[in-house]
Amino acid sequence: MIRYAVMKDIKTILYKILSEDLSQCLYYHNIGHTIDVHEVCKFYIKYYDISPSRAHLLEIAAVGHDIGFTQTYHDHEVLSREITLDLMDQYGYSEEDKQLVGQMILATKIPQSPSCFLSKVLCDADLDYLGRRDFISIGQQLKEEWLHYNILKDAAQFDGIQIGFLEKHSYHTDYAIRFRRPEKKKHLDRLMSKAV
Repeated sequence: MIRYAVMKDIKTILYKILSEDLSQCLYYHNIGHTIDVHEVCKFYIKYYDISPSRAHLLEIAAVGHDIGFTQTYHDHEVLSREITLDLMDQYGYSEEDKQLVGQMILATKIPQSPSCFLSKVLCDADLDYLGRRDFISIGQQLKEEWLHYNILKDAAQFDGIQIGFLEKHSYHTDYAIRFRRPEKKKHLDRLMSKAV
């Protein structure tokens, strides 16, 4: 992290690492995904009137939650936590703040396991697209990524995996339950009708 020592804002450092070190083959888990999650978190901050100190930590977790992809594909959340907390340690954040950010990042591992409100916000922001109109185009990016990394044997597997995931997934905040879950149900119904 020494190369970024002159920067004062942790989010800026995390974004710079993402822009320089992410593989171009991460068609879904790219910097665009991180920006999307960050923007959704900023919306939640206003919607729920989250305090500035808590909002700051949520934003750090949002920008750092997938930074582990710069070094590994599988179980990247653990490395995302390590990289983000290492930066926070260098900038003098308290153990309590680091613990909360680490907890938020690890909660995004599938299946999601949020244990506090901020973790619920980050988890819902991370999968916000499941209940949006750009679900199909974003899903296409994920399919291409999984084909590249041999997570899928062939493209035909993808819809079945999506159906299973949508059936098991639950949103955690009342906003997402009210405004994202209905659209997510439409996507599930469409996929299931296609599979028949």
